[in-house]
Amino acid sequence: MLQFLVEVLIYAQCLRCRAAVVEVPMSFQGKKVLITGSSRGIGRGIALKLAEKGARVAVHYYRNREAAEETLGKIRKLGSDGFLVQADVCRPEEVRRIFEQVRSEFGSLDIFVSNARTEAPTFYEAPMAITLDKWDTAMDSQAKAFLVAAREAAAMMSKGGRIVAISFAPGGRFGSWQPWVAMGAAKAAMEVLVR
Repeated sequence: MLQFLVEVLIYAQCLRCRAAVVEVPMSFQGKKVLITGSSRGIGRGIALKLAEKGARVAVHYYRNREAAEETLGKIRKLGSDGFLVQADVCRPEEVRRIFEQVRSEFGSLDIFVSNARTEAPTFYEAPMAITLDKWDTAMDSQAKAFLVAAREAAAMMSKGGRIVAISFAPGGRFGSWQPWVAMGAAKAAMEVLVR
């Protein structure tokens, strides 16, 4: 059996993201996947790629149900299936509820991709001006959400399950432009949890 490994490297500069996916030949047929923030953007791209290879996908969204339904429709057009799950990842009890729904729908989980991020206005402010609420929003949506989710996901996975965290290289490793300070710090904290 092929080792179950997927590396997703995300590089962000300014507000434009470019993603490079390193694929290792393996079967995703029948795998059960949860991707937070999969209604659009990078999360949608990951969901569609895995569905194309036969994975069943739980499509998470926070506010944009229409985009989530569109993603699920595309997954079904690819011959796969899944379901929608709505939650605010800034709230640990809602993160736990995501996994309760995944357990109810899938029974178990093979892959968890932590991708969700709050919208920029909820955290984008210079260091000397940022409110503690905005700081907390960034931390809650990344480090805390990942910690809670990883614990929940691990409890649902058998041997060979994988947890993937999406990050922004400049913000987490080298600092970044000043108004991104809260998200950079939050991503750095999440990366420490991954290591």
